[in-house]
Amino acid sequence: MATNKSYYDVLGVKRDASDDEIKRAFRKLAAKYHPDAGGDEAKFKEVSEAYTTLSDPKKRREYDQMLIFGGIPGADFGGSGGRGRYTYTTNVGGDWSDIFNNMRGGDGGFGGFDFSSIFGGAAGARGANRPTKGSDLTMSVDVSAEEAFRGATRKATYRVPSTGEEQTLTIKIPAGAVDGGKLRYRGRGEYGTNGGDRGDLVITTHVAEHPLFKRDGADVRMELPLSIYEATLGTTVDVPTPDGTEVRLKVPAGTQDGKTFRFRDLGAPNVKRKGSRGALFVTVRVKVPTMLSKKERETLAALRDADTRDYREEVMRYGAKR
Repeated sequence: MATNKSYYDVLGVKRDASDDEIKRAFRKLAAKYHPDAGGDEAKFKEVSEAYTTLSDPKKRREYDQMLIFGGIPGADFGGSGGRGRYTYTTNVGGDWSDIFNNMRGGDGGFGGFDFSSIFGGAAGARGANRPTKGSDLTMSVDVSAEEAFRGATRKATYRVPSTGEEQTLTIKIPAGAVDGGKLRYRGRGEYGTNGGDRGDLVITTHVAEHPLFKRDGADVRMELPLSIYEATLGTTVDVPTPDGTEVRLKVPAGTQDGKTFRFRDLGAPNVKRKGSRGALFVTVRVKVPTMLSKKERETLAALRDADTRDYREEVMRYGAKR
């Protein structure tokens, strides 16, 4: 970055620009200069570096103070070493147009502010040559509910921003993967500077919802519809489980709506405790028929008239006193 230009000059905004103005300016320039759109990679790194600092309130305050005291604006602020200290987000199987719609900077980029590296001197020279670990890169992968239960693999290709090179790896999605879970591949991120280690590649799993089973970590919850007759008289039901098998549930006579039964070790694999599984919780939902035949209506009316139980005793004690 040219030393006579501040980060505000690079983005083409005023010193008092709002966060939204800075973000809009960056998105416009990033889309223009991104290498995958045929742009200038050096310019792309320049605007990314500027946005990384100005979009972070703390870094922006420090940078403004540096300008006030006559520092060197834009001279590798934050000790980046000038090489790819920014990250981007993409999706496995997606296209690079997503980058322009979801452009962001500063995640893990441009480490802590080091005044010595800006104002020069022996300490600054030594700091500039220190090995610095590369930043982490991020990706996301979409996983079906069934794949999350049993585990799966994905072939993924991603691009290293500082060099533009494409790299490929096989993602191993563990059985029991959860929505929002993180998979870390060490040494597969951005390159370090001055002999520093590479950063990591962090992959976020996005798990689709299952139409029947609802995840609560390793525990799995489901609802089981019962007729009023089954709930009243009791019944036995074969209930499906997440691993594709069935378990037999004995429903006692008089079971109420909302009653929950628990089956140990029939939930999802626990990714935090290898070899263990969560529980399967089955909640009863009593269904009342909406269409009755004449015979059913007459039978139910006779049962109602013969029933002398007081179902609202607890409620009526708070009613009007007679």
